[in-house]
Amino acid sequence: MLFDTEEAWALYGDRAHFWVVYRPPRYEKPFWVAAFDRRVTRVEYFSEPLPPVGGKTPAKIVHPVGYPLDQLLLMYFLARRRGILTHAAGLVRGGRAYLFAGASGAGKSTLSALLAKAGIGKMLSDERMIVREVQGEMTAFGTPWAGTAGIARGGSAPLAGILFLAHGKSHRMQQLDPAAALDRLLPLASIPWYDPDAAAPIIAFAKDMLARIPACEFRFAPDPSAVEFFERRMRTPA
Repeated sequence: MLFDTEEAWALYGDRAHFWVVYRPPRYEKPFWVAAFDRRVTRVEYFSEPLPPVGGKTPAKIVHPVGYPLDQLLLMYFLARRRGILTHAAGLVRGGRAYLFAGASGAGKSTLSALLAKAGIGKMLSDERMIVREVQGEMTAFGTPWAGTAGIARGGSAPLAGILFLAHGKSHRMQQLDPAAALDRLLPLASIPWYDPDAAAPIIAFAKDMLARIPACEFRFAPDPSAVEFFERRMRTPA
């Protein structure tokens, strides 16, 4: 066993494969089991009809690739392919992407709703974003996972900047050096700390990304003037 949670699932593995086992407490047998190789080139999914428990109809599997399997697969897929999944909102403005990174409560959904209402660009997500190196360029991608603002769209654009969110009484941006930005990013990223072989390439990618992409802390008050402040700071010559 590599990892287990109170959410009824556990991860097992050896040097070549992983097994995700999902067993809700009221079931004696696993609800489903998924197996995949370390490079995520093949995934096998196993489930079987379950008998009623306590007279209740057993739960149904609406989509096999749901939580936590979807995020585990993506985390391991990106680890071997120059990429990272992180807690961040994403905006595409003027053909370039900006990430607004932060833990729960940092203001991702609040700022996303303000940006969406202002219509200054296309919001891809208010909760999770992916960054991958594509043909030598850091590129941000939307994900299927929305936050409280309910924003989750497909789309991608070259990454122009990363803004780490914090609440404030007024608006302020402060540049961060790559080391300080890395300290902010790693707790927000999906990294299998229990698996050094997979964690190492994700961390290396994060270091490279932050050496090439500017990052700052963005303290903002939750009102429309935050969008105006962002626009002024990010405006570039045509």
